[in-house]
Amino acid sequence: MIHDDGGTAAVTTLVMLPLLLVVLAGALEFGALRAVAYRVAAAADLATLVAVNDQDQTELERTGTLRLAAGAVDVARDYFARNIEATASALAASASEIAASADIASFPTAPAIDPRTGARYDRPTVRLIASVPVKTPGLAVLLWPAVTTITIRAASSPR
Repeated sequence: MIHDDGGTAAVTTLVMLPLLLVVLAGALEFGALRAVAYRVAAAADLATLVAVNDQDQTELERTGTLRLAAGAVDVARDYFARNIEATASALAASASEIAASADIASFPTAPAIDPRTGARYDRPTVRLIASVPVKTPGLAVLLWPAVTTITIRAASSPR
């Protein structure tokens, strides 16, 4: 007697195909979310690095010590907004809104203790913490929120 399993294979394929598509969509969405997180973290690092390189020249010439310029926070916020603009299509808010809501602090002299994180800075430092809402429509298919918020932290000191 010959036994044909063709019908069973077709039914199994029809049942498993939606599950496989959901897993594929989730994997792709998590990969895209990770890529956005890396880009935004790099933007935050670059913003703090640029801001910390803006030194008070008068203090440096007078005493030879590094002291951040008074506008370091504004410089960091401006550069952060400019740098995350490249990922604007993936963000659930505008780059300027995200940068405006970022917690950016300047510690112009050292040593200093960051009241928010408790970190001790032995050199002048600019610290940035931002909550960045990212569109994740693929995760919405999986009954997760359509917007995922990632938190980015960066701190830079001159060397």
